[in-house]
Amino acid sequence: MKRPHALVFDLGNVLLPIDLDKTYEAFALLSTQYNAAEIKQITLDESLWAAYEAGLQSDMEFEAFLVNRLQLVCTSEQFHSAFNSLLLRFDENLCQYMKDLKSRFPIYLLSNTSNIHSNLFLQPNFPNYHIFDAFRNVHLSFQMGVVKPDFSIYHQVVVENQLQDHQVVFFDDNVHNIESAINFGWEAILIDPNNSLHQIQQHINTLC
Repeated sequence: MKRPHALVFDLGNVLLPIDLDKTYEAFALLSTQYNAAEIKQITLDESLWAAYEAGLQSDMEFEAFLVNRLQLVCTSEQFHSAFNSLLLRFDENLCQYMKDLKSRFPIYLLSNTSNIHSNLFLQPNFPNYHIFDAFRNVHLSFQMGVVKPDFSIYHQVVVENQLQDHQVVFFDDNVHNIESAINFGWEAILIDPNNSLHQIQQHINTLC
């Protein structure tokens, strides 16, 4: 008998468009020392968000850490607004597709994200078109204590959802996450953020 498929989706740039440069630019306006390009480079070189997205820092600890490292002068409200600048808008057609998809496959969300970001995109008044109703389970890295591409994050998803007997198909826009998921034993599809819905539909059609 053919193994049933379970689908696991990343959030940022797979289902929810994001623009990291918008946050770098917003922080630059608050910084007394760095421009947007420098903030981007520091953030990437030093993985400034990694500990926070792994749940190892509280909101206040993360804010204090970034304010100090990036030499920001701002209120807490300004900090949150700048950090959330990267979150754009869900595509309504993609959201409807995902809600329809749940009747055909068990689908799950697995995202490297933070408490500050999730407090925004999970809000009832954030235009998410109820996409989160489509998932059997929502897995957020800061609640799991680990971030992709660590193997243990995939293991948690498998164990918590009893997916040992499923063929898991994973959709992500980060090549390192794709490679680690494949090495873990999942089928993994690298998503182009500019063509996300079409790529998802194309691959789903091969599973039917």
